[in-house]
Amino acid sequence: MRITGTMQYTQLLTNLRNTQTGIYDWQNKLATGQRISKPSDDPVGIAYVMRYDTELNRSDQYLTNAQTGSGILNTMDSLMQQADDLLKRAHTLTLQARNDTITPEERKTIAAEIRQLREQMVLIGNSTYNGRYLFNGQKTDQPPYTSANAANESTDPGVFQLNVSPLVQVPVSITGEKIFGEAGSDDNVFKIFDNLIDHLETNNTGALDDDVDKILAASDRFSVQRAEIGARANRFTLMESRIESNIVNLQTLRSNVADVDYADAITQLQLKQNVFQAALATGAQIMRVSLVDYIK
Repeated sequence: MRITGTMQYTQLLTNLRNTQTGIYDWQNKLATGQRISKPSDDPVGIAYVMRYDTELNRSDQYLTNAQTGSGILNTMDSLMQQADDLLKRAHTLTLQARNDTITPEERKTIAAEIRQLREQMVLIGNSTYNGRYLFNGQKTDQPPYTSANAANESTDPGVFQLNVSPLVQVPVSITGEKIFGEAGSDDNVFKIFDNLIDHLETNNTGALDDDVDKILAASDRFSVQRAEIGARANRFTLMESRIESNIVNLQTLRSNVADVDYADAITQLQLKQNVFQAALATGAQIMRVSLVDYIK
């Protein structure tokens, strides 16, 4: 087969173009840090990368849910501590009011402070986290209590849950009636406060002993619910640790498939550049050949 000058020039340009494409590819890999930038780079590898990315996105959402659950439960625990402090103060005031040396007017003064404690307890019952009411079951957009009739108001019995894995849901919310007592019952915290205020204002000292017992029972109920909150918070903490570990493993697997080996990439880029320079030098020698050279 006869090799013409045109064929030489065409092949030279093709080789230069292919080498430039290789240089561009390795430069792109070094710039992005990714070995796979399009499906044609590694059809099998891109399938793994897409699967790992999906799993990472899902795990990120589970981690957010676990962190949200921890935040809610930690807030609830703090609120329960505040509520228990209110009961302790009410207990102290009731014991003081039960003393025979206290006058009816002084008991009315104590009743005024108890009323303020009750209002603060209502505020705790209507506490929110990121705009969601904590103690109204699944009706997180509605306040469970009003100041006027808190003792007789029912809360939603539903349970707000968060997904922390494809098959695991952890309950977060605790309905207000489990904490503050059933609506209308004598052991309802708000009912206890209402009765205590009435007994103090009417100087009914004989009923104060019963009020003390009910305050202590309500405090015990708070302790039980705080233990439940603590157990759930611990579970979310464990799930956070597990999810974070899973994310690290997925990132490592993805990196092994998709991330560029910088040492190899730099070597390949330098090799392509050397080939390109050699091709240019060879091309310069070929280009100098002309009809005049043959005549000589």
